[in-house]
Amino acid sequence: MKKCTIKRRYLIQNPKEVVKSILTTFPSYKKNLQQLFVENHPDASDRLAVLGTRFHTLNELDAFENDLGSFLCADVSGDKRYKNRYLSLFGLPQNYDFSLLDVYKKCDKIGVRAFDFDFASGMSTQKVLKVLLYREMQFLEHAVELLLDDDAKAPKTLCKIAENIRYILSIGRGVFDDRMAERLIREFESLLSEDREILLKFVQHQAYTTLLLDMRFFLREQSGFYLLKKSEMPLLFFVKKHLKKEEFRIAKRLKKALY
Repeated sequence: MKKCTIKRRYLIQNPKEVVKSILTTFPSYKKNLQQLFVENHPDASDRLAVLGTRFHTLNELDAFENDLGSFLCADVSGDKRYKNRYLSLFGLPQNYDFSLLDVYKKCDKIGVRAFDFDFASGMSTQKVLKVLLYREMQFLEHAVELLLDDDAKAPKTLCKIAENIRYILSIGRGVFDDRMAERLIREFESLLSEDREILLKFVQHQAYTTLLLDMRFFLREQSGFYLLKKSEMPLLFFVKKHLKKEEFRIAKRLKKALY
């Protein structure tokens, strides 16, 4: 009867100590080691690594976790980002993953002052698109204030920002719920006019207030309700698949910011 193999992948701390401990204190686990990924990058943490293992029984696995538990940060077996292909392309997620809410706070602190983003290739596509949308919404609300102050350039500025938002939502249809994205795209259509009177009528109507609330809820929603299965696709894959031939200003900016 063929033995069943149980594979586990762990994020570990102090990889040198782990190897030393296995070689000296727990040599019986040498046979369970499949691979060790330590990132070779000047900015990478030398305290984290990914350890691939395999076991033939659950008791063997439990013993391994008990004996080396102080080094094991997390079981990452089900996380694609820790698979060999992703690790070789992007390195450890800890070096490129980010908190949306933390980035939003930074954007709030910066305000509408212009600055350039840098996006790592392995970053979550849905997070990056949400950051771009959050930024455009900052510009939009500021432009509405200028419109209400009778600024001469405000109508044209609002139109451009609405185009940007609609474009981001459009390319995000493979990432965000399509019905939600399509509804928001339609709602921003009212801001495409450069007619001051039409714009003033809309931004002083309840429909504009509702649109702002809808966008704020969507951008801060944490459950993943509006996300599709491919929403966490690495940004590099998304750009190559969907934006390779795109020439719209947002696509150009996104490709330029990718490293």
